[in-house]
Amino acid sequence: MRAAFLLHRRPYRDTSLLLECLVAGEGRMPLIARGAAKGRLKGTLQPFQPLTLRWRGRGEVMTLTHAEAVEKPLDLKKKLLYCGFYLNELLMRLLPRGDACDNLMQVYWKTLLHLQYSEYPDWELRRFELQLLQETGYGVVLDSTCEGEPVSSNTTYSYNIGQGVTRDCSAADALIHGETLLALHQGEWRNARERHEAKLLMRRLIDHSLDYKPLKSRELFR
Repeated sequence: MRAAFLLHRRPYRDTSLLLECLVAGEGRMPLIARGAAKGRLKGTLQPFQPLTLRWRGRGEVMTLTHAEAVEKPLDLKKKLLYCGFYLNELLMRLLPRGDACDNLMQVYWKTLLHLQYSEYPDWELRRFELQLLQETGYGVVLDSTCEGEPVSSNTTYSYNIGQGVTRDCSAADALIHGETLLALHQGEWRNARERHEAKLLMRRLIDHSLDYKPLKSRELFR
Protein backbone atom coordinates (compact mmCIF):
# COMPACT_ATOMS: atom_id res chain seq x y z
CA MET A 1 0.00 0.00 0.00
CA ARG A 2 1.27 3.46 -0.88
CA ALA A 3 0.18 6.85 0.37
CA ALA A 4 -1.44 8.85 -2.42
CA PHE A 5 -3.69 11.71 -3.47
CA LEU A 6 -6.16 11.78 -6.35
CA LEU A 7 -5.42 14.61 -8.76
CA HIS A 8 -7.97 13.88 -11.49
CA ARG A 9 -10.44 11.25 -12.60
CA ARG A 10 -12.61 10.73 -15.65
CA PRO A 11 -14.93 8.00 -16.96
CA TYR A 12 -13.26 5.13 -18.77
CA ARG A 13 -15.43 2.90 -20.94
CA ASP A 14 -18.78 2.08 -19.32
CA THR A 15 -18.03 1.22 -15.71
CA SER A 16 -14.47 2.26 -14.94
CA LEU A 17 -12.51 5.38 -14.03
CA LEU A 18 -9.15 6.59 -15.33
CA LEU A 19 -7.22 8.19 -12.49
CA GLU A 20 -4.20 10.44 -12.19
CA CYS A 21 -2.69 10.10 -8.73
CA LEU A 22 0.21 11.53 -6.77
CA VAL A 23 1.79 8.48 -5.14
CA ALA A 24 4.58 8.22 -2.57
CA GLY A 25 7.73 6.84 -4.15
CA GLU A 26 6.21 6.94 -7.63
CA GLY A 27 5.23 10.54 -8.30
CA ARG A 28 2.39 11.15 -10.71
CA MET A 29 0.98 7.94 -12.13
CA PRO A 30 -2.14 6.82 -14.04
CA LEU A 31 -4.36 4.01 -12.77
CA ILE A 32 -7.50 2.31 -14.04
CA ALA A 33 -10.17 1.70 -11.41
CA ARG A 34 -12.24 -1.04 -13.01
CA GLY A 35 -15.93 -1.06 -12.12
CA ALA A 36 -15.50 2.07 -10.01
CA ALA A 37 -17.86 4.38 -11.92
CA LYS A 38 -20.55 3.47 -9.37
CA GLY A 39 -20.54 2.27 -5.80
CA ARG A 40 -18.31 2.55 -2.75
CA LEU A 41 -14.98 2.84 -4.55
CA LYS A 42 -16.09 5.94 -6.44
CA GLY A 43 -16.96 7.55 -3.12
CA THR A 44 -13.51 6.71 -1.79
CA LEU A 45 -11.67 8.16 -4.76
CA GLN A 46 -12.11 11.82 -3.91
CA PRO A 47 -9.64 14.70 -4.29
CA PHE A 48 -8.10 16.56 -1.36
CA GLN A 49 -7.86 13.61 1.02
CA PRO A 50 -5.05 11.21 1.90
CA LEU A 51 -5.46 7.74 0.39
CA THR A 52 -3.60 4.47 0.42
CA LEU A 53 -3.55 2.57 -2.86
CA ARG A 54 -2.48 -0.79 -4.19
CA TRP A 55 -2.26 -1.82 -7.84
CA ARG A 56 -1.05 -4.54 -10.17
CA GLY A 57 -0.04 -4.97 -13.79
CA ARG A 58 2.66 -3.90 -16.19
CA GLY A 59 3.12 -1.01 -18.54
CA GLU A 60 2.38 2.65 -18.05
CA VAL A 61 -1.21 2.32 -16.80
CA MET A 62 -1.69 -0.09 -13.90
CA THR A 63 -4.93 -1.51 -12.52
CA LEU A 64 -6.04 -0.31 -9.10
CA THR A 65 -6.77 -3.23 -6.78
CA HIS A 66 -7.42 -1.49 -3.47
CA ALA A 67 -8.08 2.05 -2.27
CA GLU A 68 -8.67 3.24 1.25
CA ALA A 69 -9.32 6.72 2.61
CA VAL A 70 -7.01 7.59 5.48
CA GLU A 71 -8.99 10.69 6.41
CA LYS A 72 -12.14 12.48 5.27
CA PRO A 73 -11.76 14.87 2.31
CA LEU A 74 -10.90 18.42 3.28
CA ASP A 75 -13.91 20.70 3.28
CA LEU A 76 -12.76 23.17 0.63
CA LYS A 77 -15.56 25.47 -0.54
CA LYS A 78 -16.02 28.22 -3.10
CA LYS A 79 -12.71 30.03 -3.71
CA LEU A 80 -10.74 27.49 -1.67
CA LEU A 81 -12.10 24.68 -3.83
CA TYR A 82 -10.87 26.50 -6.92
CA CYS A 83 -7.49 26.86 -5.24
CA GLY A 84 -7.40 23.10 -4.73
CA PHE A 85 -8.26 22.47 -8.36
CA TYR A 86 -5.49 24.89 -9.34
CA LEU A 87 -2.91 22.96 -7.32
CA ASN A 88 -4.02 19.70 -8.90
CA GLU A 89 -3.88 21.11 -12.42
CA LEU A 90 -0.39 22.48 -11.85
CA LEU A 91 0.78 19.03 -10.75
CA MET A 92 -0.93 17.43 -13.75
CA ARG A 93 0.69 19.85 -16.17
CA LEU A 94 4.16 20.38 -14.70
CA LEU A 95 5.08 17.17 -12.90
CA PRO A 96 6.24 14.43 -15.29
CA ARG A 97 4.86 10.95 -14.72
CA GLY A 98 7.16 8.69 -12.74
CA ASP A 99 9.14 11.53 -11.19
CA ALA A 100 9.26 10.58 -7.50
CA CYS A 101 8.58 13.71 -5.49
CA ASP A 102 7.84 12.81 -1.87
CA ASN A 103 8.92 16.24 -0.65
CA LEU A 104 6.53 17.91 -3.08
CA MET A 105 3.78 15.56 -1.95
CA GLN A 106 4.25 16.75 1.63
CA VAL A 107 4.23 20.37 0.48
CA TYR A 108 0.99 19.71 -1.42
CA TRP A 109 -0.78 18.28 1.64
CA LYS A 110 0.55 21.05 3.87
CA THR A 111 -0.74 23.65 1.40
CA LEU A 112 -4.20 22.07 1.35
CA LEU A 113 -4.32 22.11 5.14
CA HIS A 114 -3.22 25.74 5.33
CA LEU A 115 -5.76 26.80 2.72
CA GLN A 116 -8.58 25.94 5.11
CA TYR A 117 -7.46 28.44 7.73
CA SER A 118 -5.31 31.03 6.00
CA GLU A 119 -6.64 34.58 5.84
CA TYR A 120 -4.74 35.00 2.57
CA PRO A 121 -4.95 31.73 0.60
CA ASP A 122 -3.23 33.32 -2.39
CA TRP A 123 0.01 33.42 -0.39
CA GLU A 124 -0.27 29.67 0.17
CA LEU A 125 -0.51 29.28 -3.61
CA ARG A 126 2.63 31.38 -4.11
CA ARG A 127 4.60 29.15 -1.74
CA PHE A 128 3.41 26.03 -3.55
CA GLU A 129 4.13 27.45 -7.01
CA LEU A 130 7.70 28.25 -6.01
CA GLN A 131 8.28 24.82 -4.52
CA LEU A 132 6.79 23.11 -7.58
CA LEU A 133 9.04 25.06 -9.93
CA GLN A 134 12.07 24.22 -7.81
CA GLU A 135 11.19 20.51 -7.69
CA THR A 136 10.60 20.30 -11.45
CA GLY A 137 13.90 21.92 -12.40
CA TYR A 138 12.90 25.56 -12.89
CA GLY A 139 15.30 27.09 -10.41
CA VAL A 140 14.01 30.44 -9.15
CA VAL A 141 16.55 32.60 -7.30
CA LEU A 142 14.91 35.54 -5.54
CA ASP A 143 17.42 36.73 -2.94
CA SER A 144 20.24 37.68 -5.33
CA THR A 145 20.50 39.25 -8.78
CA CYS A 146 21.90 37.71 -11.92
CA GLU A 147 24.73 40.24 -11.50
CA GLY A 148 25.66 38.51 -8.23
CA GLU A 149 24.39 41.17 -5.82
CA PRO A 150 22.13 40.46 -2.83
CA VAL A 151 18.59 41.75 -3.26
CA SER A 152 17.85 44.86 -1.18
CA SER A 153 14.35 45.49 0.17
CA ASN A 154 14.69 49.19 -0.70
CA THR A 155 15.52 48.68 -4.40
CA THR A 156 13.29 48.15 -7.44
CA TYR A 157 14.18 45.31 -9.82
CA SER A 158 12.82 43.44 -12.78
CA TYR A 159 12.73 39.70 -13.37
CA ASN A 160 13.94 38.44 -16.74
CA ILE A 161 12.86 34.90 -17.45
CA GLY A 162 15.92 32.83 -18.22
CA GLN A 163 18.22 35.21 -16.35
CA GLY A 164 16.57 36.08 -13.06
CA VAL A 165 16.42 39.19 -10.92
CA THR A 166 18.20 42.19 -12.41
CA ARG A 167 18.62 45.88 -11.61
CA ASP A 168 17.98 46.64 -15.29
CA CYS A 169 14.47 48.07 -15.09
CA SER A 170 14.04 49.00 -18.75
CA ALA A 171 11.10 46.54 -19.01
CA ALA A 172 8.52 48.63 -17.15
CA ASP A 173 5.87 45.90 -17.10
CA ALA A 174 8.16 43.59 -15.12
CA LEU A 175 9.06 45.86 -12.20
CA ILE A 176 9.10 44.29 -8.75
CA HIS A 177 10.22 45.65 -5.40
CA GLY A 178 13.03 44.00 -3.50
CA GLU A 179 10.83 43.55 -0.43
CA THR A 180 8.47 41.42 -2.55
CA LEU A 181 11.30 39.22 -3.79
CA LEU A 182 12.56 38.71 -0.25
CA ALA A 183 9.05 38.04 1.04
CA LEU A 184 8.65 35.29 -1.57
CA HIS A 185 12.05 33.88 -0.79
CA GLN A 186 11.29 33.79 2.93
CA GLY A 187 7.71 32.56 2.46
CA GLU A 188 6.19 35.48 4.35
CA TRP A 189 4.27 38.56 3.28
CA ARG A 190 3.91 41.96 4.89
CA ASN A 191 1.53 44.06 2.78
CA ALA A 192 -0.96 44.04 -0.10
CA ARG A 193 1.59 45.32 -2.62
CA GLU A 194 3.81 42.31 -2.00
CA ARG A 195 0.86 39.96 -2.53
CA HIS A 196 -0.04 41.66 -5.82
CA GLU A 197 3.52 41.78 -7.17
CA ALA A 198 4.17 38.19 -6.11
CA LYS A 199 1.05 37.05 -7.97
CA LEU A 200 2.13 38.81 -11.17
CA LEU A 201 5.66 37.43 -11.00
CA MET A 202 4.59 33.86 -10.29
CA ARG A 203 1.99 33.99 -13.06
CA ARG A 204 4.73 34.95 -15.52
CA LEU A 205 6.93 32.08 -14.34
CA ILE A 206 4.12 29.52 -14.36
CA ASP A 207 2.92 30.61 -17.79
CA HIS A 208 6.44 30.31 -19.16
CA SER A 209 6.87 26.82 -17.73
CA LEU A 210 3.53 25.84 -19.34
CA ASP A 211 4.60 27.22 -22.74
CA TYR A 212 1.82 29.79 -22.30
CA LYS A 213 -0.95 27.22 -22.62
CA PRO A 214 -4.00 28.26 -20.54
CA LEU A 215 -5.02 26.66 -17.28
CA LYS A 216 -8.65 25.58 -16.96
CA SER A 217 -8.69 26.23 -13.22
CA ARG A 218 -7.97 29.92 -13.75
CA GLU A 219 -11.30 30.21 -15.54
CA LEU A 220 -13.01 29.13 -12.32
CA PHE A 221 -11.56 32.14 -10.50
CA ARG A 222 -13.01 34.42 -13.17
